[in-house]
Amino acid sequence: MASVEAVREAVKEALVRGKQRNFTQSVELVINLRDIDLKKPENRFTEVIELPHGLGSKARKVAVIASGALAVEARKSPNVDRVFEREEIEVLTGNKKAAKKLARQFDYFLVDTSLISLVARALGAALGYIGKAPVPVPAGADINALASRYKRSVTVRVRKNPQANCIIGTEEMSPDQLVENAMAVLNRVVEKLPKRWANVKSAYIKRSMGEPVELKIRESE
Repeated sequence: MASVEAVREAVKEALVRGKQRNFTQSVELVINLRDIDLKKPENRFTEVIELPHGLGSKARKVAVIASGALAVEARKSPNVDRVFEREEIEVLTGNKKAAKKLARQFDYFLVDTSLISLVARALGAALGYIGKAPVPVPAGADINALASRYKRSVTVRVRKNPQANCIIGTEEMSPDQLVENAMAVLNRVVEKLPKRWANVKSAYIKRSMGEPVELKIRESE
């Protein structure tokens, strides 16, 4: 397993290793897996993980597809980047190019349950192609709180390749914040593995343009 101290050491080294750039770099976590048969559906997963300290300037872009009162509330939310109503989505049906363009503009699409079937027809193929899926908004949900959660979240997928990776923040964030974010991802991924830490071959932390720093992983007791 990886201790908090081991993660902290790797984060601190990753923040100083390599050249500085004239833009804010993301900090990434890469987990390499072993002894796991990804041909078995039960070993493949997609997890949305809320990070304790969010993603700083790399916060996710959240769209809401809704009508009526939910659309009104969504427009009031500082955590919603764009609200689409029924008519704006209906025109995308059959327009693959426009659907693909919209699908790539946002990280998460929160959808009024009454519009899920429409979104499936208009955007389903485009979203599925890039590994995204509409998120149903339950009746009576606090759309601001829900959008806030997804704004702070990352999606981790283990599908065809034995690897899980995602960003855990930016180099502007404090090492402690990055450590807690990294631990949240590590713990969630390990929970999904059939043999837990025994399925983790190695793990690295790096800045987007920096050199990877390997985490020290010790055998579980």
